Amino acid sequence: MNVSAIIIILVLFAILMAFFSQNKIDYLPIALLIGVIAVLSMLTFGNIAEVDILGFINFNTLIFIFAMQIIIYFAVNDQVLEYTAIKLIHITKGNNRLFFYLICLFTGIIVGFIEDLTLSLILIPLIYRTCRVLEIPSGTYMMGMTITINIGAILTPVSSLKNLIIGQEFGWGFGEYFANMGILFLITLMLTIFLMDWFILKKEEKPTERNKKILLEILDPRIVIQNKKYFFMTVITVLTTFVFMVLGFTPALVATISAAILLLIHSKETNFSDLKNDISWRLIIVFAILFILSNSLSYFGFSELISTGLVNFVNNNIYLAVLMTLTISSLLSAFLAGTPVTIILLPIFSALIGDGFFPNPIIIAFISGVNMAGNFLPQGSACDLLTLSLAKKYRVANLDYKRLLKYGAFFATIHFLIILGYTMLYTLILS
Repeated sequence: MNVSAIIIILVLFAILMAFFSQNKIDYLPIALLIGVIAVLSMLTFGNIAEVDILGFINFNTLIFIFAMQIIIYFAVNDQVLEYTAIKLIHITKGNNRLFFYLICLFTGIIVGFIEDLTLSLILIPLIYRTCRVLEIPSGTYMMGMTITINIGAILTPVSSLKNLIIGQEFGWGFGEYFANMGILFLITLMLTIFLMDWFILKKEEKPTERNKKILLEILDPRIVIQNKKYFFMTVITVLTTFVFMVLGFTPALVATISAAILLLIHSKETNFSDLKNDISWRLIIVFAILFILSNSLSYFGFSELISTGLVNFVNNNIYLAVLMTLTISSLLSAFLAGTPVTIILLPIFSALIGDGFFPNPIIIAFISGVNMAGNFLPQGSACDLLTLSLAKKYRVANLDYKRLLKYGAFFATIHFLIILGYTMLYTLILS
């Protein structure tokens, strides 16, 4: 174990996490500087070859991020998501409770396939405009959306980068996620929607019949489709993409092929130079640096040291191992961005499982903790911060930091108890 190298990497990791988890200062130049220092430190103190350092980067994940951003660009540009959302709103016919249930269900399911921030950017303006026509406050509907987004993130391996990284480490594809996370997802989602309806929405103002009629008159899903040819071809491509992923094909490969197909389909109207500014290059660069930092800690023996300590602490007790996994991942993800937390904890829990513990309940606790703990504090979830930002922009009266913190923490506590009960029962039955 190289103590000097571990200390340097931990300090760099802490600095990067601090900048990554805030929005006031651009974290990219800090990340680049940290990456250079980390590489130089490893070459100097760790005696690691440059080729080995390059091997620390999970290129499958980076390729997937790149390709999915292209797919989402065309899905948004061709109004696929907006059409679907407006169609659902039209189905409700102005019934505010049905509107709330459908928005939450749609969000919880679709976020399993589409990145959460993109989904929020589409849904929040629609929710605001719908509630404005109905003359009802929109805060509870926005809050329901952002809370269920964090629930839906546990459903598939491509719902978040956290899941993709964990899935690749433990060999979990769509089948494993559906089999192990599906029941937990349904229980948590339905209970959350019911409780929000019963304790919050039921007490709020309801729309008048006149406002319902106005909504149906002005809301026509067909008006958002600008080019039917591109719309239907994008729908087919996106659906085919996820079908092949569900069938077990490598997500990075499928996403890359689909991105190339969409670029070819739209080549007469759009080329890569038109959308390159919509690709978050900084995210790709920062994740490459995070992979280097995390895997270097594992290389120098830090992850093995921590996992050995955890193994000694739990003393071959699988229930205690599950509780520790859920607690640690939830606690860190409540205060910090979930993806960096996942990257640094992954080698530790991987080593813990490698010591002979039944893996599934530990993996379930890990996935659930890093995803759903974002509801504890708004700053623990980029989606929560975006929702608050847009609520402030639209001057939504019944949604601010204090209210989201109050109800987010309440439901996050309930989610923690549900996850704990589910993993314990899972362990009792199957271990």
